[in-house]
Amino acid sequence: MPCTIKNPANVNLGDMEDHIHGMYDFFDQKLGFKKPPTMVFDSDPSNQSNILGKTAYYDPQSLEIHIYSDGRHPKDMLRSIAHELIHHQQNMEGRLDVGGYNGPGYYLENDKLRKIEHEAMLDGNALMREYEDTIKKENNQMSLKEWKNKELNTLLLKKFGILKENCGEQETRPWYHGPWESDWDRDQQETEEPILEEQEEAVNEEEVVEEQLDTSDSEEEEEDTIEENKVDIKEVVQRVLENNKKVMQKLKDN
Repeated sequence: MPCTIKNPANVNLGDMEDHIHGMYDFFDQKLGFKKPPTMVFDSDPSNQSNILGKTAYYDPQSLEIHIYSDGRHPKDMLRSIAHELIHHQQNMEGRLDVGGYNGPGYYLENDKLRKIEHEAMLDGNALMREYEDTIKKENNQMSLKEWKNKELNTLLLKKFGILKENCGEQETRPWYHGPWESDWDRDQQETEEPILEEQEEAVNEEEVVEEQLDTSDSEEEEEDTIEENKVDIKEVVQRVLENNKKVMQKLKDN
C-alpha cells in the first residue's frame, strides 16, 4: 500500500516525490510495514534559524512523519524520512514505547530510547544507501544498453549505406563514457562477424534494388524504380532492426 504525502508547506517536491514513493516501497519490501505512514512537509522559519533545531519527527498516534523543509537539500530530507521510517516500523512492532524519560537530552538519560535511536540511525542510513545504489546501478545498466543499441544501429546503417560518414570527420563516441568502454570494444569485435552473416540476405536484397535502378530505361521508369527502392530500403531497415534485437539478446545471454 503506498504512502500518502501532505504538503502544507507548499514545498516544490519535483523529482523528490518519485523518490519518496520509491524509497518507501524499497523499505516496505525489506521491512514489511503493516500500515503506511503519512509524510507531512512542514515549514517553521524559527526552527530553520536554530542550528540544532529539529529536522523531522514521527508521531506514533497519527502514523505521520513530519519533515521540516525550510532551506534543506532534497537528499537531506530523504535521509530524515529514512530515519523516521525505522521508527514507524518500531511502532508497528510495538517496540517504540519503551517508557521512561523522553524529554530534552533523553538520549543520555534513557538507555532503552538510546537503543531505539541507534537502530533508526544505523538501519535508516543503511537502507537508504541500498536504495540509492540500487537506483544508480539500474540507471547505469540502462545507459549501457542504450549506448550499445546506438552503436549497433550506427554500424548496421553504415553497412547498408543508409547512414553516410562525413569525409575527414572523426567519428565520436556517444555521450556515455566509463569503464564499459573497453568491454564494448571487445564485444564489438566478437559480434561484428555474426552480425554480417545474419545480414547477408538483407545485403543481397539491397544489391538487387541497386541493379534495378541501374537498368531503368526511361525517366518515368526510373522514378517508379526509385519509389520501389524506397519501399525496399524500409524493409531492409526493418530487417536490420529485427536482427539487431537478436544480437542484443545474444549479448544479454552471454
